[in-house]
Amino acid sequence: MTSETLSLDYLARQAKSNMDEMRLVRKDLAEMMRLLTASYELTRRSERRQVELRDDLELMIKMELGGSMANIQTSIENSLARVVATVGDVIQRVQRLEDRT
Repeated sequence: MTSETLSLDYLARQAKSNMDEMRLVRKDLAEMMRLLTASYELTRRSERRQVELRDDLELMIKMELGGSMANIQTSIENSLARVVATVGDVIQRVQRLEDRT
């Protein structure tokens, strides 16, 4: 066995050094937890904003398509009305010609 002796002052310095290092580790851990919480909140806000943007985009597309479809429908109805009017005129002419003969 070795006969090394340890003084209480040395042990006290070692204990103080360990305590100081533990404080730094706790400080680092608290900072990591704060950053983790901030990252989590940022991710949640980002996901929520993504959902809002998707909903806004969906609404914009529906409105745009609805407007385009209404415009196309109006154009088709106007064209059909002209065709119906023209066919009606042709029928009247044919009937007048048939009445003459």
